[in-house]
Amino acid sequence: MSAPITLRQLRKTFGEHVAVERLDLDIAQGELLVLLGPSGCGKSTTLNMIAGLEQPTSGQILFGGQDVTALPPHQRNIAMVFQSALLYPHLTARQNIEASLRHSGLDAAARERRIAEAVAMLDIGDLLGKRPAQMSGGQRQRVATAKAIVREPAAFLLDEPLSALDAALRQSLRADLVNLQKRLGSTTIFVTHDQVEAMTMGDRIAVMRDGRLEQIGSPGEVYGSPATLFVAGFVGSPPMNLLPGTIEGGQFRCDGLALPISGTPGPAVLGIRPQHLEVRETAGSSTLPVSVFALEHLGRESVLILEGPGRDKLRALVPPEFDARVGQPLHVTSDPARCHLFDPTSGKRR
Repeated sequence: MSAPITLRQLRKTFGEHVAVERLDLDIAQGELLVLLGPSGCGKSTTLNMIAGLEQPTSGQILFGGQDVTALPPHQRNIAMVFQSALLYPHLTARQNIEASLRHSGLDAAARERRIAEAVAMLDIGDLLGKRPAQMSGGQRQRVATAKAIVREPAAFLLDEPLSALDAALRQSLRADLVNLQKRLGSTTIFVTHDQVEAMTMGDRIAVMRDGRLEQIGSPGEVYGSPATLFVAGFVGSPPMNLLPGTIEGGQFRCDGLALPISGTPGPAVLGIRPQHLEVRETAGSSTLPVSVFALEHLGRESVLILEGPGRDKLRALVPPEFDARVGQPLHVTSDPARCHLFDPTSGKRR
């Protein structure tokens, strides 16, 4: 039976280094929460504390309201899947899966039922007689996931389980894992540095930076209303364009760009998603002069990389037939209603 997970003021230090700083999180029963952030932000350390592999310096971890902070991993009723599938090399896939039930106390019939269900869910019937060395990376991860499923744990913890796989296989397994999680109704925490994985998989995304929680919300909330400059630049592909400037006279001003935006006068950073950056051949009353740096063709669309007056790079999404030469002068602007405004000192959304 899955359980909600609660983190209260969770903190972890290694000597003088603070890995996680006073983290508060409530993960609902049956929710798939993604911990997203760059390497070293504390997301894997957080997962390891939830699993009992790391002991918190302070704070509490609760499963279904029960304090499990001091419990060892084997008493927490969790299952983990790592970046590298942890399988016994000398055992077949079936033997690896069955090994998870060795100390379960289940009778032979119950063990067989669980194995059969996991095998059917992950479609690995043709792998049961193979050893790990005879499988591909994706096949090993499927077997490792089945090994976790048969235990029917209170929570699944996944630490970058797809990062070692090629792009096409990652995309396929993303959908498989989400489908499986919804069918099982299991409370799941998925750690990744890949914001595409986070956006496509999570019910909610918790964005971390330097051991702290920057923002938590649905994929739409995190993408559409980033709470900080860091989230704005980290979530989205291509990333959000960020333009430093000033607000004066009811306008945001930056190197010729003058957009009607209300706000407290003073320095500000304007955020514009690439799909909202309008590219023009001629200057207007409120345009920013740029030059073409590169054009990346993606098939159904292209990414136009532009160089601004301060040599900052801007990105715009353009139709696949858009043609431009390197060095060509252009101008850009945007609808003020589609822009985001941030405080340059605190980094917070204004």
